[in-house]
Amino acid sequence: MREEILSRLHGYRYEHTLGCERAAVCLAQRFGGDVEKAAFAAILHDITKQFSKEEQLNLCEKYDIIPCNVEISEWKMLHGKTAAAIARKEYGAPQDVCDAIACHTTGKARMTLLDKIIYLADYIEDTRDFPGVEIARVLAEDDIDRALLYCFDQTLTDLIERAKLIHSDTIAAYNALAAKGVRWRDAMKLEARNV
Repeated sequence: MREEILSRLHGYRYEHTLGCERAAVCLAQRFGGDVEKAAFAAILHDITKQFSKEEQLNLCEKYDIIPCNVEISEWKMLHGKTAAAIARKEYGAPQDVCDAIACHTTGKARMTLLDKIIYLADYIEDTRDFPGVEIARVLAEDDIDRALLYCFDQTLTDLIERAKLIHSDTIAAYNALAAKGVRWRDAMKLEARNV
């Protein structure tokens, strides 16, 4: 099944997916997650990423996915939900794997450990090369929630700077971590002092 899924991916998407799988397995081992489910979700998380807007909307109709206004405008984020639907229907993925795939682009308020692993693996996998990714990787060494909060912080900042619409699930994910008292800046200050 793994090889069949990977055969649907090409170029950067193929390399990114393998990187995401490696990161998800590592994170699952580090934080006590289910390694097999993490690998399965990672392999499937971008299965529809290369689809056009029309193809994404057709899959929404086929699988009874009702996109919100933000998803219609920023249609590329639909690939989380459409990939989850294909994971369920074509590959028999269990609900928790589908849920992790569905929220890997936005996060959500009450993320499970598997949800967190897939979101973070997608962000920090080793083919990613953008300003700030190293900080996320450092934070992910010790505390998955701090790493996630950092990712949401950076994502929100980027979306605001580019005047993009922000999904309510992303705000809810950020708020859920912040309300628990999660902080990432303090951890980075301690890290800098220890260097």
